[in-house]
Amino acid sequence: TTKEDLRQSYPFEMMAVPMEQVARIHASSGTTGKPTVVGYTQKDVDNWAHLVARSIRASGGRPGDRIHVAYGYGLFTGGLGAHYGAEALG
Repeated sequence: TTKEDLRQSYPFEMMAVPMEQVARIHASSGTTGKPTVVGYTQKDVDNWAHLVARSIRASGGRPGDRIHVAYGYGLFTGGLGAHYGAEALG
């Protein structure tokens, strides 16, 4: 799947699961065209949190540490992934 595929199917025509299973929707800002919309199931979010938590731990983070997430909290995916990972780490 390419970014162009997602843009041409804007906003929800390329979801891999029924919309009832989509727990989160993230999108690009659309500054270069239509926004790129991506849906995540709860399992996707849980897996993502676990992977980011492992990454934080591998770089020295430990449960109880304070982590500053400097990304925006709009529909941009990066900030939320870092947030979920920090929460999962504890």
